[in-house]
Amino acid sequence: MSTLSTDFLGINFPNPFLLAAGPPTANGAMVIEAFKTGWGGAVLKTIGLVPTKHPSPRVYVIKSGRDKRGMVDIELISDMTVDRWEKEIDLIRASFPDRPIIASIMGGGDPFDWQEVVRRLEPHGVDGFEMNASCPNFAEERGSKLGQDPQSLSLAVGWVREATELPVIVKLTPNVTDIVVLARAAAEAGADAVTTTNSLSGLAGIDLDTFAPLPNVGGIGIFGGYGGPALKPVSLRCTASIANALEIPILGCGGVSTWKDAVEYLLCGASLVEICTAVMWNGISIIDKLTKGLSKYLEKHGFSASEDMIGKALTYISGFPDLDLSIKLVARIDEQGCNGCGICVKACDSGGYQAITMYGEEEVARVDSDKCDGCGLCVGVCPLGVVVLNPRQ
Repeated sequence: MSTLSTDFLGINFPNPFLLAAGPPTANGAMVIEAFKTGWGGAVLKTIGLVPTKHPSPRVYVIKSGRDKRGMVDIELISDMTVDRWEKEIDLIRASFPDRPIIASIMGGGDPFDWQEVVRRLEPHGVDGFEMNASCPNFAEERGSKLGQDPQSLSLAVGWVREATELPVIVKLTPNVTDIVVLARAAAEAGADAVTTTNSLSGLAGIDLDTFAPLPNVGGIGIFGGYGGPALKPVSLRCTASIANALEIPILGCGGVSTWKDAVEYLLCGASLVEICTAVMWNGISIIDKLTKGLSKYLEKHGFSASEDMIGKALTYISGFPDLDLSIKLVARIDEQGCNGCGICVKACDSGGYQAITMYGEEEVARVDSDKCDGCGLCVGVCPLGVVVLNPRQ
């Protein structure tokens, strides 16, 4: 029988699914309800000495028809004081004395900003601290600028390290050229783990009638944090890059919507995953599908625990010179399953090798194997999944 229980930095998590710092962990009552449904832990919404007011509106969901692709938000850190958070954490601990709670914290260019929050929250039973050194909505030394400069990041991590013996986790930004440099700086300064990653800096769009950014407050907007499903490839790359380069524990974060997404993060080197956008869109009850799906996957592949699969994909991630360019594939279309939509034909004509045409009375797609180069574009665009790549004979 497989177990989802995970030991991370000396903390026992009943399962590897954590609520990420954000709106779903904005107060104690929300965290308590999440724990009741079975979440393995929670990272509290970022706490600072100076709370921030929330703009209205502050969230814009990016859609293609009914399909939600991502979300940009311009919300900053918690609007509650440290005093209030002390009481909120006490409420959580009264209901769940042993469920892991990580406090997300943020400060500026003064050690007091960071250390005072740590000193005040630690007595209330948090299990560790996640430094928000990467919020893309902030400028100057708070937020993204701090997370983009190794020297500044090292200083801030050192300040927090001086203030506590509890685990210190650094949430890294993807808005850098080489995230491994920042992860190494954090580790050398005393961080116990890193989270990959915070949101990308993004602009959701422009209102074509008013010319104002989306979202905007009274017509004025700012660059916000872009998260959701479209962020996953970026965060997965960051996770694998750090796992291949450094021996530091990793929490994966970015675009996790299903148990399959979580498995990908674990295979790329993460030990736990944090989820925010999917919870905001679908509710905390998604934890049931997440845990059940992961349990079935573990049993199917013979893993006794989720920890057993960590990093299993890393040996297969390499550079272009290591690719075997002698391997040649060719597309094959299941003509009985083809509905004649012609999407693959248009794609191949404009982005491939003009190898697919429509034929016959029923107008189904057929591949000219002499022209096909096996690029895989047709496989990706087929809405019915009836195109596959086979070895070229």
